[in-house]
Amino acid sequence: MVATWKKDTVTRFEREMKGKRVVGVVSIDGMPSKQMQGMKKKLKGQVEIIVARSNLIKKAFDKAGIKGLDGYAEGPSGVILSDLNPFQLEKLVYGCRTMAPVKAGAVAPFDLIVPAGDTGLGAGPVIGDLQGAGVKARIQGGKIIVSEDSILVKGGEKVNDKAASVLARLGIEPMEIVLRVKAAHEAGIVYPGDVLHIDEEETKERIGGAFRCALNLSVNARIYNKAAMPYMVLEAITKTRNLMINAKIVNKETIGIYLARADAAANSIKSVLPPELQAEIDKV
Repeated sequence: MVATWKKDTVTRFEREMKGKRVVGVVSIDGMPSKQMQGMKKKLKGQVEIIVARSNLIKKAFDKAGIKGLDGYAEGPSGVILSDLNPFQLEKLVYGCRTMAPVKAGAVAPFDLIVPAGDTGLGAGPVIGDLQGAGVKARIQGGKIIVSEDSILVKGGEKVNDKAASVLARLGIEPMEIVLRVKAAHEAGIVYPGDVLHIDEEETKERIGGAFRCALNLSVNARIYNKAAMPYMVLEAITKTRNLMINAKIVNKETIGIYLARADAAANSIKSVLPPELQAEIDKV
């Protein structure tokens, strides 16, 4: 017999899922409770996060008529509900990142460093823990001071118990915690997470590159459009000016160039004259 609380939970989830435009699945594997609560607060009003057993989530999907998400609800997962479209939802959730302490046994994502300076800790036995973990610490003015930057764990290496304890004691939280959207369902369509996640900077660069290639093609193939015309006109002006100069056509566009050339030639001749002649010329 199915427990009443399970039936009630599935019924509540079904009702909530039917009341939202988008239903998604997020991975919560390794998500600390404190960070999860913080993310829920940040997203409140725009996104609701439901955490429950996978079998209850799948039953709620079935009752709510949501197809295609069951396979994404394997392992530690949560359900996100929102009226935002799937792409807006993923961007909002992904941007709601937070930091967390590193646990013993975890792999350091980069060099974990205790920076030089005042630790904020009073003099006491804890200095032995710091020094034992490899921190260059000393007591100064009744406080524990780190005399120089100290690398506790190099990137790619596992964090031992001592290093994890010291980093936590100093309030250093190097681990980035991100809610990753596995998939989102809207109006019968399931969008996988890798489709939803868009790197804005990369996308802007790709669009810019495509625009530059298209512009270059337009100019060289003489395809007239708003973007290419200014470059074509400039090219035409440059070629026309060069033609007038080479053909010795004198007008307001070329007279300045001719005068500059004449002045340069005169100065060149003057530079090879005897000093006394140069002095005479300067008097004129």
